[in-house]
Amino acid sequence: MDRIDNVDLRVALDDIAKNNTFFHCENDLAISIEQMERAARQRDYTDKTLIWVSYPSGIDCYPEREVFQKNTRSYNSVLYHGTETPGDRRLAYAVEVTGIKDGILYGSLYETDIRDYAKGVHQNAVPSNTVRIYKDSGRQTVMPRDEFNRRYPLDLVKMAYWRHEPDDPAALKTVMDDMWNTHRDGKYKSCDLWSHTNRLHDSRSDFYAGQLLRDLSRLDKPNSPDKQGFMVSLDGRAATAFDPEQLSRLLDKLPYKDAAFTVYKGQSYMRLVVPRDEVHLDRWKQQGKPTIIKNGKEIPVTVPPNEKPSILQALKDGAERSRQQDKNNNIPKKSKGMEI
Repeated sequence: MDRIDNVDLRVALDDIAKNNTFFHCENDLAISIEQMERAARQRDYTDKTLIWVSYPSGIDCYPEREVFQKNTRSYNSVLYHGTETPGDRRLAYAVEVTGIKDGILYGSLYETDIRDYAKGVHQNAVPSNTVRIYKDSGRQTVMPRDEFNRRYPLDLVKMAYWRHEPDDPAALKTVMDDMWNTHRDGKYKSCDLWSHTNRLHDSRSDFYAGQLLRDLSRLDKPNSPDKQGFMVSLDGRAATAFDPEQLSRLLDKLPYKDAAFTVYKGQSYMRLVVPRDEVHLDRWKQQGKPTIIKNGKEIPVTVPPNEKPSILQALKDGAERSRQQDKNNNIPKKSKGMEI
């Protein structure tokens, strides 16, 4: 996992998002930066760390102190990102805000596996049943969460912002200390932003190529209109955002010679079409044995489809058969009543 230290957070997160988020990128990023600027003005380090998540259709950002409080929006959202969306590419980072200097928001980014992180949140989050409201006048109000949910936003319109409070503040601090001192400290390699985003750019094609290959593996017979190829849909968000060069790069990641993206008349989805022979041959190579698909079933064969022996091999096989036949012709035959 990479760690990017002392970086302009606005620039860094924008570069990362452009490798993964296709819709609402600018608006969602602006909301994230606003949250981080608020965190930069706080004194306690537990208020200065956030979890930032980029996914194809948007960006989310959550104060980490609220992520580790049960049944808050941040808690539920992180569990959703980590467990409910296996088909989406989700880039997650722990953000440590260090401050604002000359109008630039600085901090460090810690690359995070959102699935592992969500498991830790589920296991370690603490109870929370209180909401603290910060009003424009500078006053603060604390109320039970149930009451807040009933009243919001009817008579709380003058609040500047609000946040959840744990039932046991010391327990929350212990959880966050353990997160930073045990799970993050010393387990990252320092990396510059340029190298990190380049890796993300390359891995994006790998991710969508993997999706296409998994979808192809589920097909047991050709499904193109002419029944001569296997056809699967490219993720609609990627299809909308990828330019011809990016689509060409994606094709290069696939193990097929004649695969192509196409849009059929009257349809809006972009589809990958792979000739049936290439898919069969690919399956044969992966399984280590020749098979063909007939009536929806894979049947073993001696030679894989469309992969005939070379001319040289055929000549060798023919010469071997001839030698064997000559050898058999020179063996004396048994006659009745006689043993040799």
